[in-house]
Amino acid sequence: MSVDNQRPTIADVARTANVSKGTVSNVLNGRVAVSEALRSRVEEAIRQLDYEPAETARSLTSRKRLSEWVDRRPRAWPRLTAVGYVSVDLIAPVTRLPEREERFTAIEIMKLIGGIAANVAAVAGGIGGPWPVAASLITVLGTDQDSDWAVAELAARNVEVVPQRERRQGRLDRAIVLVESDGARTIVNEPSSLADFDVERFVIANEPDGVPWCLHFEGYQLPRQVGVLELARRRSYRLTMHATGLPPHWLAENSERLFASFDVVILHRESLAALPGCPAEPEAAKAWLTGRARDGGPDWPDVVVLTLGDKGAFAVERGGTAHRADALDVAVCDRTGAGDALAATFVALWLNGVDVASALRFACAAGSLATTRFGGQEVRPTAADLAAALPGEGLADTSIEIL
Repeated sequence: MSVDNQRPTIADVARTANVSKGTVSNVLNGRVAVSEALRSRVEEAIRQLDYEPAETARSLTSRKRLSEWVDRRPRAWPRLTAVGYVSVDLIAPVTRLPEREERFTAIEIMKLIGGIAANVAAVAGGIGGPWPVAASLITVLGTDQDSDWAVAELAARNVEVVPQRERRQGRLDRAIVLVESDGARTIVNEPSSLADFDVERFVIANEPDGVPWCLHFEGYQLPRQVGVLELARRRSYRLTMHATGLPPHWLAENSERLFASFDVVILHRESLAALPGCPAEPEAAKAWLTGRARDGGPDWPDVVVLTLGDKGAFAVERGGTAHRADALDVAVCDRTGAGDALAATFVALWLNGVDVASALRFACAAGSLATTRFGGQEVRPTAADLAAALPGEGLADTSIEIL
C-alpha cells in the first residue's frame, strides 16, 4: 500500500515495477501488446500494492478492448473457452436467512463479479506456470457500465471476453447471494441464455490446430448449446461440462448423449438423482460410475468427476481406474465459488497433461481455498499456491514442459 494509507495509484504501480505509467496502462487495458517479462513485473506490483483501477476508468477502455479482441497469449499455451454466465453478484453475509415478510439487515452488501463460466475462466487463467492456460469467455453482455466493468475486471484476471455479434440491450445479469455464517449460500440469479449462433460462430472462426483447446460448458447453457457439440468435436476441440444449472429433467433425458459427447463430465451430488439407473447416494453412485466407466468404451468420457462438497471429490477414468481426493481443512467463509474453482483447476491441469489423480488433488485444494473469501473469483490460486497447500505434491512430477 502507498504511503499515508491512501489507495495506491497507477504511478505507485509504475514505480514499484520500474516501468512507465504507460506500460502499466497497456497491461491494464490490453490495447497494446506488452512483453511477458514486463507484464509479469506489472502484475506482481499490482498484487503487492493491492492496486484496484478505478471502475469508471477501467470501463472506459473495455469497449475498445472488446471490439478489437485479438488473443495475444502464447500460441503453445492450452486454451480454455468457458461458455455461460458473467454477472454482478450482490453478496450479503447474514447471520441467518430472513423469514417471509421480514425486513432484514445484512452485515454488509458487496458488489463482486461472478457467474459460473466467468469464475471458471478466471480461476483457470490465474493458475500460471507450469500449467498456463489462455482463458476466454463466451457470454452475454449488456450495454451498461456494469458490462464494461465486468470486461475490465476479467481482463485484469487474464480472461479475454469473446465479442458477441452485437451486445444485448440492457444491463448485465445480476445475482443475489445470501451467505450464512457457516458459508452456506442461497443464490437468486436472473436467466441468461446465449444465442447458439454465438458459440457456433466462435467454433467455426477458431481452429485448435494441434493446440489443446477446451470448450467448457456450464449446465445452464447446455440445453440450447448441445447442437454445437458435434461440430466442435469435428474441429478437434476438447469438450468439458459442469452440471451446475443443468435442469434435472433435461439431464435425465439426455444423459447418454452427454456422456458420449464430452471428454470430461463434472457432476455434483444433486445431479445424481437425474441419471437413469444411478443411485442418489454418493458411495453407491461411485460404484455405479466406476462400472459404467469400465464398460462404456468410446461412448464414455475420458474422465467423470463427482464433487462431494467438504468431502472432496471422486474421479473415474474410462476403463474404471478410480481416484479420491479430500478437501482441505480451511476456515470456510463462502462456498459460492468452490465447485467452479474445482472444475477450473481440474480442466486446466488436465489440458496441461497432468495425471487425473494429481489434477483431482490440486482441484480439491483450489475448491477449498475458494471458500475462504466472499465471492466466486476473489481467490484465484496460482500453481505456487496450490503447491503450498499440498506440500507433498511436486510440481515437476505432475506437469509437462510447455514449449
